[in-house]
Amino acid sequence: METVRQILFVPPAPIVWASAGGYFENAGVEVVTTQTLSSDQIGKGLAAGEFDVGIGVMDNAIAWNDLFASDLAIIAQLERRMLMRFVAQKDITSLAEAASQPIAVDATTNGFVLVLYRALARAGIDWRSCSFDEVGGVKHRFDTMMDGRTRSTILVPPFEDMAIAKGCNALWSVDDIAPAYPGVVIAARRTFLREQSEAARRYLGALVHANAWAAKPESSEAAQAALAAARYSPKSAATLVRDSVPGLQPSIEGWEETVSLRRECGLMPQKPIGEVIDRSVLAAAKPA
Repeated sequence: METVRQILFVPPAPIVWASAGGYFENAGVEVVTTQTLSSDQIGKGLAAGEFDVGIGVMDNAIAWNDLFASDLAIIAQLERRMLMRFVAQKDITSLAEAASQPIAVDATTNGFVLVLYRALARAGIDWRSCSFDEVGGVKHRFDTMMDGRTRSTILVPPFEDMAIAKGCNALWSVDDIAPAYPGVVIAARRTFLREQSEAARRYLGALVHANAWAAKPESSEAAQAALAAARYSPKSAATLVRDSVPGLQPSIEGWEETVSLRRECGLMPQKPIGEVIDRSVLAAAKPA
């Protein structure tokens, strides 16, 4: 039995399906999961070898390689697009109102915040003039929204639907601002990929197999039920099943959108980005 240590915010759909369906066990891999407090914890933990794979967005991999010399490669994409919405307390009805108060974020130099910077720019607001509260990961931001410590933030499933059900306003969605923005990806240390190639192959093989199962029409109801059990809303579950990523292949269009967002707000790394996407592990991974 191989062991893979993964760190993530919220289990994305293929991980939910692989766990619920026993695909990891069938592939001979034990997955040890840590729920993160922030994106920096993932980047630092990967760089230090505390974790083997981290689940985040494409931009995180760029930032982590730049900030922590993590030597990470993106080896798979788990969601076609990010189901992201900017939500605010019920008395806030515009982005300008939200921007006049501190906005809760995970980090100010990478991740979801880059989409927020584009939204602010389109509204004629310079993000550098705004105040940001680095609260942490999506669950922590949701919790602070619910107890009133946070006035506005970006949330993803299942938390955006939960916040809206509690009376929060959705001021924009990612489809309005960055429709090509990709969903979460798997980033792994290149040393892990070289030294534990069998563990990486089995881990990805289980995910590919589970994802292929969920994409079958006859599996749709069961795949949505598994996501519902993981607290995804019915609408989000249906979307994730319908829009599953073929073969978990990383999107070039999504990568280009990610780089464009960085360039727009002046946060391109000083060092060349280099080749971050590595498809070789997916090519070697076979369904369990």
